Amino acid sequence: MGLFDSPWHILIVLVVLVVLFGSAKLPKAAKSMGEAMRIFKKEAQKLHEDEPQQTAQAQVTTQQAAPPQQIVTGQATTQEQMATLKQQMDALQQQVASQQEPEGGGSAAPPTQATNQPS
Repeated sequence: MGLFDSPWHILIVLVVLVVLFGSAKLPKAAKSMGEAMRIFKKEAQKLHEDEPQQTAQAQVTTQQAAPPQQIVTGQATTQEQMATLKQQMDALQQQVASQQEPEGGGSAAPPTQATNQPS
């Protein structure tokens, strides 16, 4: 059973509010609460009305700005991939060298590769 299912519950809550706040403050509080609700509803409606416009503007802006960003991102990604691949190659060379040392007596040197890195 909910709090406001019976009219008696509502009446008791109203009596408690009158006792706590007094009869002079309740109309002012109700008025300010009503104004706050109206402002909230207006702002919520504006938000919902502006949302499709902002989405359309964002799509246009994204479409116009996308090509330069893709080029810059592609270059950064390529450099990152090259660095990652170099690290993987170094790790593999170290593994091969460590496996060859016990078998070959440690005389075999790991193969070296010349890599061209952009500066």
